[in-house]
Amino acid sequence: MAYFPMFVDLTDANCLIIGGGSVALRKVNVLLDFGAKVHVIAKEISMDLAALSEETDHLLLEQREFTPFDLQDRKLVIVATSDNELNGQIYMMCSEGGIPVNVVDDQEKCSFIFPSYIKEQNLVGAFSSGGNSPALTQYLKNKEKEILTPRLGELNEVLGRWRQPIKELFPLESSRKSAFEQLIDYALCYDGIPTDEEIEELLGAISMTL
Repeated sequence: MAYFPMFVDLTDANCLIIGGGSVALRKVNVLLDFGAKVHVIAKEISMDLAALSEETDHLLLEQREFTPFDLQDRKLVIVATSDNELNGQIYMMCSEGGIPVNVVDDQEKCSFIFPSYIKEQNLVGAFSSGGNSPALTQYLKNKEKEILTPRLGELNEVLGRWRQPIKELFPLESSRKSAFEQLIDYALCYDGIPTDEEIEELLGAISMTL
């Protein structure tokens, strides 16, 4: 099974998790990390989930049985119960309703999967093995931590603020690409993140050479 790599905006997205144990907790943390609104429905809810719900208004917990009505208007659904029959039923309902669904630890019942990822502010690096080897993706994630640092996350935010001014200053795509590359090279060699004044001065010098 091959999965197409795609980043989806989950800011304030209405997401459902069915199940209230440790696996559900891990998925909740991932969705919250990307700004989703998470609704958890389970017959039993762990103390850790209950504690987490006190820390954010993006997590709603309901201790009860799942009903088909719970699937209405969901951006995506995660099923994390030990009831294989129920898991299969929810998977079929989501598939028929065109709702992206992930049945945890059942690759055949997943229309999407969770990659191993590193996130520094809005800069994200992710790895997927198509469900074949979580251990390998975890290994790659640990290696990536040496490269994708908090400093790069901060640099990404700075570059985001300068994206439009650079587009206006360098209308040609080739020149714009060169300007970004030189700016990134400069920033990576800089002891810290350059200020806006320093970036403006650097861009002025670059514009004279392109």
